[in-house]
Amino acid sequence: MWKALKFCVLAAVILALAWWVAGLPGEVNANAGDYQISTSTPVALLLVLAVLAVLIMLFRVLGGLRRAPGRFSGWRGGRRAQAGELALQRGLVAVAAGDASGAKAASVKARSLLGDTPFVQWLNAEAARLSGQTEQARLAFERLTQSKEMKFLGHQGLLRESLKAGRADEAAKQAEAAEEAYPGGNWTRRQRLTLAVRDGNYAAALRLTQEPQERTALAVAAAEKAETPKLALEFAKQAVKAGPTFPLAQAALARALRGLGKERAARKTLLKGWKSAPHPALAALWFTPGASVLERAQAAALLAAENPGHMESELLLSETALTAKLPGEARRHAEAALKAGNADGRAAAILAKLDGEPAPAIAPAWRCTACRAQLDEWSCACPACGKVGTLTPNRPSTALTTTEQG
Repeated sequence: MWKALKFCVLAAVILALAWWVAGLPGEVNANAGDYQISTSTPVALLLVLAVLAVLIMLFRVLGGLRRAPGRFSGWRGGRRAQAGELALQRGLVAVAAGDASGAKAASVKARSLLGDTPFVQWLNAEAARLSGQTEQARLAFERLTQSKEMKFLGHQGLLRESLKAGRADEAAKQAEAAEEAYPGGNWTRRQRLTLAVRDGNYAAALRLTQEPQERTALAVAAAEKAETPKLALEFAKQAVKAGPTFPLAQAALARALRGLGKERAARKTLLKGWKSAPHPALAALWFTPGASVLERAQAAALLAAENPGHMESELLLSETALTAKLPGEARRHAEAALKAGNADGRAAAILAKLDGEPAPAIAPAWRCTACRAQLDEWSCACPACGKVGTLTPNRPSTALTTTEQG
């Protein structure tokens, strides 16, 4: 409706304008040498308009011809940029897939199309790394550190190469540079954590994580390595706060308290730890050095009373009874430990000794929850996979019921 109305109005205006021009009076005369042109005013106006239209068209054609080389160059540049971007995409996929030859081919093509841009430098460095060209990769990553936007990737590459070559000091410098280039990055923080653990700087590593399991393990290790009893106590408290039921955290706290002469607080800590998570490390600290066989048996009974019927409590009572040459008690508690779920061979070893038979092999005391490695000794980081805080007691934690105890 509105379109039809607009068309009618426009047609009326044009018709009126044409009618007005056609009705203009007078003539227009033009002299050119011996020639004289005479025409009416409306025709003259139409000729002027026609000449203007021709001139406008001519100027547009000339302008198009003048801009043609630039447009052609831009068209070619756009195609090169598009092909270069496609080469970069293929190179990224090749790097992610670990395809050294594919990454190298994409790097060469991207450089020929786009030049030596920072992105192309990174792709070239990664292609060299995948191809085992260590020196070429190092030089390429060093060049990349000069780029304001991409220098983090340069330091990241140099850090990985340093770690691979075992150059810990250089790796630490590159980690600091990467942190400065991209503050707060999770990848850099993890690398700094790994380096700190590798160097035994557990206090520094503790500041780089908020994960409870990692903080527990790092705080325990820091407490063991602390230079003063007061500092050991601070780290032990952090360990207990992060992992209240981790037995080595309670053991570290008891050891630190004992180092400060707080024997009563240390024993209360051991009793509390045994009640929540019995473990041989707590029992080892519970016994007084140089205690007699009878005193050790009495101390074992006191500690086991905090968690009666538990597998570790039964094993502790069985071991002290065996030392005290009470075979009946040793057998009874060993069998109770088996019923409580002991399957690592300790209870079976006691029974084998009582029966005069060869003792079975005892399973490792720790296992890694990340890689499932079995280990005899605890450490802050798993020696097999390097993960922090993944070692856990390799023993089930079940207890006897009241009926079974009877």
